[in-house]
Amino acid sequence: MRDNLEMVHKNEVKQKLFLDSNIDKIDKKYVVEEKKTNNFKTTHYIVAKENKKQLKREMGDYYVINFNYEKLYTKQNYLIKEVERVIRNFLKKYHKVEKVLMIGLGNENVLGDSLGVEVTNKVIATNQYTDFLTIPKIALFNPSVTEKTGINSYNLIKMVVEDIKPDIIIMIDSLATNKEEYLNSAIEINDTGIIPGSALNSSREINKNSFHLPILAIGVPCCLIINKKIYNSAFIKEVITLSSDIISKSLNNLFIEHH
Repeated sequence: MRDNLEMVHKNEVKQKLFLDSNIDKIDKKYVVEEKKTNNFKTTHYIVAKENKKQLKREMGDYYVINFNYEKLYTKQNYLIKEVERVIRNFLKKYHKVEKVLMIGLGNENVLGDSLGVEVTNKVIATNQYTDFLTIPKIALFNPSVTEKTGINSYNLIKMVVEDIKPDIIIMIDSLATNKEEYLNSAIEINDTGIIPGSALNSSREINKNSFHLPILAIGVPCCLIINKKIYNSAFIKEVITLSSDIISKSLNNLFIEHH
């Protein structure tokens, strides 16, 4: 894959994929589930109090779906169903999910950073309809990046949360990785939060304590960091299109199609 890498210039440093942590040092008791098929492998990790510092991660549940890059093209339906299954596992933990705020993080004008916006552009919004609907109300928001708006993303999200009053927030963003084998080849879903515009010192993490709401974060490693330089695959456009298709179809199926 290294022959197909292109260096990009980005001011924003993305949050790292969970697999970039020292997961080889995690005791087996923190691996809750491992599911293997011919098309993907899903591993469910729990970061507990005792390994939080070692891994430099927040406590919570992390699911990582690994697959060969080619599966994005050839096995989309299998990946859609698996993303659905993982998100459903999280939703079972919550008593009521009648209103959902989905946030597409990132910069739509930077291809490798546009995953969040691409996903929300493909999700069906229903929050504008009246109460006769029996499906959850879905509200969508793309805060963009501070360099474009001049407003901190956290502050924009806070205003929308106070207005919408959702039962849960689902955030989608591009991730970074230091490991070439994970580039374009994983989907991570966790309930520990994310920092929008993580390169900015003024950014605040959005987690369950920020707004006292459940938070789900969904990401795909679209950027590779080598010697402090950031690279995208030459196929990044296809990766963003296919990954956003998988995630958006999973979300539409969960909240709209299957109700």
